[in-house]
Amino acid sequence: MAIQLLTLLVKEIIGLYDSLEKGMISTFFCITGLLITRWIFSRHLPLSNLYESLIFLSWSLSILYMVPYFKKQKNPLGTIIVPSIIFTQGFATSGL
Repeated sequence: MAIQLLTLLVKEIIGLYDSLEKGMISTFFCITGLLITRWIFSRHLPLSNLYESLIFLSWSLSILYMVPYFKKQKNPLGTIIVPSIIFTQGFATSGL
């Protein structure tokens, strides 16, 4: 019974790790698409208001996190960058 439980936990952890990478990549491309679309429709770099600036900030922070992550290097700033991305996105979309 304990071996089956350990096997299940290992499979779930590996599945979560794979979904983490897929989620990071898909989120990055969605934000990139949003920025490009806003750039095309407004005909200028999307940094004219607070919403666009915060979205651009979270996009650039995600680049700072993803480059060392996919190079399989240790990223000691990851503990600061990831919460910053989450809070920046949350504040930008909260409508305050």
